[in-house]
Amino acid sequence: MTKLAASAWPKADLAAVGMPSSSVSLSELSTGDLAEAVHSIKNGHCYLDWRLFQFALSMFDHVQAVSKNVAMTQRSVLDLEAQTALELQMSLDSTDHFARSLLDDAVCARDRLPAVFSTMRLGLIDRARFHRIVAETQLVQNDETMALIDQTLALQIMGLRGGVSSMSITKTGHMARRLVAEYDPDAEKLDRDRAKASRNVGFQALDSGMAQISITATAEDVRLVRQMLDAVIAGLCPDDPRTKAQARSDAAIALLQHAPFTCRCESDGCTAQISDVHLDARAARIVVHVLCDATTLQGGDQCGYLDGYGPISGDHVRQIAERDDAVIHQHDLNDLLEPNPEREGDDLDEAAVHRKGPRPDSPDECRADDPRPDPEKDENATAASESAAGSDAEATDGESPPRFLIAKTALPSDPYRPNLLTDLVARFLWGTCSIPGCERAAFACDLDHVAEYDNICPSQGGPTCVCNLLPKCRFHHLMKTHLTGFLDELWIDDEGRYHSSVTTPGGTVRGTAGCGRAAVLAFGQARDDAAGGATCGPDTGRNTYSVDGGPGEGHAHGQLIEGGRHRCQVTGGEVRQPGGPPLHGHRLRDRRRQPGRGEDPLEIGECRRDQ
Repeated sequence: MTKLAASAWPKADLAAVGMPSSSVSLSELSTGDLAEAVHSIKNGHCYLDWRLFQFALSMFDHVQAVSKNVAMTQRSVLDLEAQTALELQMSLDSTDHFARSLLDDAVCARDRLPAVFSTMRLGLIDRARFHRIVAETQLVQNDETMALIDQTLALQIMGLRGGVSSMSITKTGHMARRLVAEYDPDAEKLDRDRAKASRNVGFQALDSGMAQISITATAEDVRLVRQMLDAVIAGLCPDDPRTKAQARSDAAIALLQHAPFTCRCESDGCTAQISDVHLDARAARIVVHVLCDATTLQGGDQCGYLDGYGPISGDHVRQIAERDDAVIHQHDLNDLLEPNPEREGDDLDEAAVHRKGPRPDSPDECRADDPRPDPEKDENATAASESAAGSDAEATDGESPPRFLIAKTALPSDPYRPNLLTDLVARFLWGTCSIPGCERAAFACDLDHVAEYDNICPSQGGPTCVCNLLPKCRFHHLMKTHLTGFLDELWIDDEGRYHSSVTTPGGTVRGTAGCGRAAVLAFGQARDDAAGGATCGPDTGRNTYSVDGGPGEGHAHGQLIEGGRHRCQVTGGEVRQPGGPPLHGHRLRDRRRQPGRGEDPLEIGECRRDQ
């Protein structure tokens, strides 16, 4: 190897792998062409990582082959790994730590995660995501369990078992963590106990006279502290010159030093509300949300979901539930249902046929082409469409009218806003902002109607239901509203998984709901323990939601929600887990003193939607 040799890459023709020809000027390419080229580079990066692992393993095998006494060498400082790492270090112009980490990941790829390793070759994950999976699965010792996790992870990454199509490093770790917690809860508990035992406070000197404090604590405590800091700085007046990050830093130092936190606007008419009374009022609204399956509190291994963090094990959920400041709310999805008058007294039809269809090829197909009716005639038009929809439902493939309707999804006083249960499920279904790559916590997001809600003629707009609501952080919500060419879509596949896609001038990226697993199960994920399913499909009638079948029957079928009118069906007379309501919400509250309450923990209020 001659390290001073010129690179051959500039002379390579990369057109065969999706890159523009070197003879084409980049200024001549459209945004879509450039986005496709960037995507090809990403795929190439993943493939080259896969090849790098192979070369590292071959180098390790060569070093082992020429070693005279492998057993003796492995007990020395210059063991086989160290010798191979030295060669990698020199070839990569890297540090010893980087080279050893690369070799460790390559060995894990061959010995523990061969199926996941193969997805690197397909351009689905890179080394950074693979390294996160290695870290999340390192304490799994049973070979059969490890093989099961490996196969399941690979299928999820490829999208065959509820995997997401666009995964950040964090969400890749969430996938691995959830499987470890479910398939090997002992390993997860051991890992969490070790991590909890290592909690500390770190101090580090920085440049320019600055320093850094880092506090390691449980995820739920850190979430409470973060929200407490936000509650402190929320009282600053609009003229305070600091950014939110600067204000949080000053607030944390003030709280730790028991010093007053003041506004820096230097205005005589300052409107800051940062007194203890104001702070106590804001602290009373701090909530950390946790969702779990009913069986988890009874000792099951089903994961829960901690808002702003991700999946947590069943044991972790139970520890949170035992906290003094935790309050448990049980949520019954049957609260969304009401009997269908057209089927009152009928027996359940177990052979009901559910409408389904593929996702449209073009984003344009998701928008209604029918003209908007006159608002003054909307009542009559709606009545006529309901009548037509009812007759169509009975005539199509012999399908009978549904037994139940999912009709209680919005506030009676304001149909634009979801009720408590719909809000809760819509947020936990996605876990974060639904824009691929954004990790803003769902409860810090707006709930956006994918198909726009029509305030003038609600029957002609998108409904307020889980099948038409996506959490979006305020930034991406504004992007959708004002960016030309921005289009998002939401649909449900044949197994009940919720999918979304975002189309910009650069192309389309898909995402899949997979974080709020308890919510996914409750709404019909294709699992043996799921006890009901949801169906969304276009219809020419009203915005109704229907249920058919008996308890615990059927899965979800569906297709893309159209922008105009649609109907949702749910199979299963009762959408609940066996033995009780499927969802439990744990809310942790900041235990600051509330006026008139002494030192008692604050009571939990209802789940609220960000305004």
